[in-house]
Amino acid sequence: MRMLDLFSGIGGISLAASWAGIQTVAFCEIDPFCQKVLAKHWPDVPIFDDVRKINRNALIERGVMKNVSEPAIDLICGGYP
Repeated sequence: MRMLDLFSGIGGISLAASWAGIQTVAFCEIDPFCQKVLAKHWPDVPIFDDVRKINRNALIERGVMKNVSEPAIDLICGGYP
């Protein structure tokens, strides 16, 4: 199962999801400090900084999807403030 983690913070939801066998394929986090933490722990997972700019084309450009027919995301989660 592949997950898109929105408003990720430092990745707590993705960490717990990984224990359940769920792979995080992309993050969206605006805070620079949190982005550094995510990049350290998930160096191969792209980080978007604006949720309004995530779409199929952006996912293809960043390597989350290989083509438009490939299912990329099974689950979307979102952190809260």
